[in-house]
Amino acid sequence: MAVKSDYKKMSRILNETAVDLRGEDLSFKVHYWGAMPEHFDNPLHRHSFFEVCYVLAGEGSYLESGEEYPLRQGTLFCSRPGKWHQIKSEGGIELYYVAFEADSSQSMEGTLNRYVQMMSLNKIIVPMAEETVTAQTWRMLFTLCKQDRAMTKEMIHSIAYALLISFCSEFTEVAESDELPEHQQISSYYLQRAKLFIEDNLSSSLSITQLSAYLNMTERHLSRLFAMKVGQSFSHYVQERRVRKSMELLLEKDWTISRIAQETGFESVHYFTRVFTRKIGVAPGKYRKSQLSDIPFS
Repeated sequence: MAVKSDYKKMSRILNETAVDLRGEDLSFKVHYWGAMPEHFDNPLHRHSFFEVCYVLAGEGSYLESGEEYPLRQGTLFCSRPGKWHQIKSEGGIELYYVAFEADSSQSMEGTLNRYVQMMSLNKIIVPMAEETVTAQTWRMLFTLCKQDRAMTKEMIHSIAYALLISFCSEFTEVAESDELPEHQQISSYYLQRAKLFIEDNLSSSLSITQLSAYLNMTERHLSRLFAMKVGQSFSHYVQERRVRKSMELLLEKDWTISRIAQETGFESVHYFTRVFTRKIGVAPGKYRKSQLSDIPFS
């Protein structure tokens, strides 16, 4: 019988050992893992990455882009980049979840395009998924993280990678051999380069004029690319990446809040605190304290 400490332990171990998941042709950057015995309502929100959840018990609903889907035991569901979504449950649901994106800098272009395309355009909900490879792999991760004996990072890393790979087959309805049209491949290529440039220059002042010049395309074309492929404006995406990077630095470095604001490209510590609090729901200092002490902030 799982207890609350088991869920915290699973989250902690996975967030420590399964963040950079690299394969031969396809790699992933995990933003966070989570396991909750009781998940209730959360606010309507969106983000720039995928988030896949698995319901182990309880009932609720998932709202995405104005359409509501039932959540029951055994349901898998995927929040896609740029889509407004919300989880609702009056009684609370037992939930595993992981937020991630494919790492364009460490992946083969064809494999990367195929994975992102298949994850983006197909099923949102997979009901009665208890016997799927994804559900079984997730349960295996939970079992391993619960054990007291030492587990090798390699084992957890491998199973976590297999889990993310499995999502593609669970949420797709098209044959894996289907290829992207050429114009979509070109768009994906430029978007990957844009994201990588942003990631490498978060500490600097970033503008769409600067990035469009780097990519040798018009600002209008680049703006449309972000709107169509990411579901966000360029400025919204950059701000979200700054916040996500600051979350990592808050936990990995003992730097002051002021230095983290500077390292992530915010013009002032006051502006950083305001944006961080609005997006995460808690101030940077409180977020750091709650995460490092393993105390939830809600």
